Amino acid sequence: MSVMPTDKWLEKDFLKPLIILEKIGVPENERKEFYRYLQSYGMYRPHANIEEQNNKLKKKKAWNTVRRFYKKYKGLWKGPSVPIYIFPIQGKASLFGHGMKKSGVSFKDQVYLFLSADTDEKEWEALFVHEYHHATRMNLLNKNNDQYHLLDAIIFEGLAEQAVKEYCGEKYVSNWAKRYSQHQLATFWEKYIKNQISITRSESKHDQLLLGKGMYPSLLGYAVGYHLIELYKEENKGDTMKWLAKSSSEFLPSQYS
Repeated sequence: MSVMPTDKWLEKDFLKPLIILEKIGVPENERKEFYRYLQSYGMYRPHANIEEQNNKLKKKKAWNTVRRFYKKYKGLWKGPSVPIYIFPIQGKASLFGHGMKKSGVSFKDQVYLFLSADTDEKEWEALFVHEYHHATRMNLLNKNNDQYHLLDAIIFEGLAEQAVKEYCGEKYVSNWAKRYSQHQLATFWEKYIKNQISITRSESKHDQLLLGKGMYPSLLGYAVGYHLIELYKEENKGDTMKWLAKSSSEFLPSQYS
């Protein structure tokens, strides 16, 4: 698989996202719910301006550029052959805040990238690295969804953003990775995360902690995950490519075990 021709699909059906999900193979009875899920991560909402956004992305050769990233990192990481779906980003509120210029979501067998033509190519690469890192690690761990716990989720995010730092540079690391001080993150671990690392994805508290919803600090699990990988790097030689298949529990630094 490779980068799918979503630019062509958008030319015809940009106002009909459910038709596009049909092309992807999403069952009819799941399309509305899945589209809402993708929207929460930044997928566009149908309006007249989407055609213009799609044309700008095509002019900047987004699909060819991402195809080059896919070839590069698939080779480097011995990554999986998965379809990559590119769509314009909605530009409004998502799980990661307002006015996002890039976002995405990954599964073991699919990667979705939501892009803006107003960002540079390196930002696209940083997003690709983060999301394809998820897909690669998921394939190596080869676990069912119900086998993943909160610790798995925060380590996924920490490792993927550490890969962004390694391959694209610290400039392209997401703001959530730098939002809190080490002291704050250590406190968050003790106060919120430490006794909850075994909760599963099916429990509502999982996403509340991971995303920092309600009473919790924004993007709590993401930020703690990056912090844990930074601490792990201080104690261990290696890089994210070497660590792709390590179990999540191995990444707990000595002071957090």
